[in-house]
Amino acid sequence: MRYSASLDRTTKIITTAITVLFAGILIYEYQTFSRGERTGLFISTAVLLITYGSAYIFRPIGYSVTEHELVIHRPLNDVRYAREALESVQVIVKKDLQFTIRTFGVGGLWGYYGYFYNSVYGKMIWYITRRDHLVLIKATNKKTILLSPDDIDSFTTELNSVSPIIG
Repeated sequence: MRYSASLDRTTKIITTAITVLFAGILIYEYQTFSRGERTGLFISTAVLLITYGSAYIFRPIGYSVTEHELVIHRPLNDVRYAREALESVQVIVKKDLQFTIRTFGVGGLWGYYGYFYNSVYGKMIWYITRRDHLVLIKATNKKTILLSPDDIDSFTTELNSVSPIIG
């Protein structure tokens, strides 16, 4: 079954603010840079567009649970985890993620995804769009995955019922 992953209010605000900021920077530069400064203009435009575009195409847009795998849907490519590689599934609350550090990833533009570190859970891979519906999955390869499906109860029930997860 496929599960949606909608943006929470904070993510919508951050995404809107960054979109307006990037657009404002580009408009300002195009209006104020002279012909001699066009190289800098093109470079800054490319950097902003690559940053924004990368965040957009790697954002999580939903999840699926099948008999053999967990799929994280993204616009560019899906991320797949074999069901037999998943050890445990638990629902956690936002408070459990206090003092989490983003080591390489996105923190608010279209979601929160990438690599993060927390003293309780260790290294984690996040594919979330909101911070109030959190499912923590531990895999056999010592990976810890964090997801945020809108229908958290059905998601965890299906993930646990497809094939029993130990733990």
